[in-house]
Amino acid sequence: MNLPRSNLQKRVLRCANIVPDNNPLGRVVMMIQSYCPNCGTVLSQEASFCPHCGVKVTPLTQTAQPSPYNPPSSGHGQQKPHGHELYKVAIGTLFLLLAVLGAAWFATGNLNLIRSSLTPYRYQLSNPPNYQSIQPPNNITPSPQFVTWNACGTSLNSGCNVTANGWLEGTIPDTYDYFPSFTSTVSIRIYFFTLGQFVQFATCNGDISCVSGYYDSYPSTTSLQNQAFKLAEGCADYVSVFVASGNGVMHPNVAVARNPAPYPTGYCAQIGG
Repeated sequence: MNLPRSNLQKRVLRCANIVPDNNPLGRVVMMIQSYCPNCGTVLSQEASFCPHCGVKVTPLTQTAQPSPYNPPSSGHGQQKPHGHELYKVAIGTLFLLLAVLGAAWFATGNLNLIRSSLTPYRYQLSNPPNYQSIQPPNNITPSPQFVTWNACGTSLNSGCNVTANGWLEGTIPDTYDYFPSFTSTVSIRIYFFTLGQFVQFATCNGDISCVSGYYDSYPSTTSLQNQAFKLAEGCADYVSVFVASGNGVMHPNVAVARNPAPYPTGYCAQIGG
């Protein structure tokens, strides 16, 4: 039987997948049944010529390579950590351990440090002023000569705004008597501190209990006149501090008069000059 060559593409009647026992790679072999395109005789897979009519044919045996098998990953597509990820985990664990150990050491071995951080810092004086250091020199007091402070603004009549427990300070020149006159709408108390005592006062934000040793002062008043501070006649170590009892306005009229002492006075006498 002669088959038209146009039927060559239709000669496959059936196919099967066969895996031979001696196939170590597990390759899939496709067995295709074909016929002679000239006479229609059934051909074997290895036939190069038709055994009936002798027409030359091409063997149709094919060997197919299977595609690689990729098993589905478990855990919703999550993969095991890579080496660098494990390294990060180890470093993070180490830092956490160090933080825990550091916290334990800090809590057990540094309780004093914690307590000190909760307590206001107090500046300590190695040699605070004694009672003798605040005794004024027994000499003549001159009249005020030079006004050093009479306003807090650009105008001579402008006063100084003060607040409750706030203060205004100024240094006292040595070899001079100091006259701290003023009027105020609220009571003002004046303290005379050494430089070390003023550091104590300022460090404690105006807490007078922080100041150690003896100091001179004037009681709270709304007006002060004709008073002289004389301890600076032979000592350059004093500060005047005006502390307000409330919010108001103070009008200063502070003056000085030169009156040098021939010997150390006040705290300078205590520390030897």
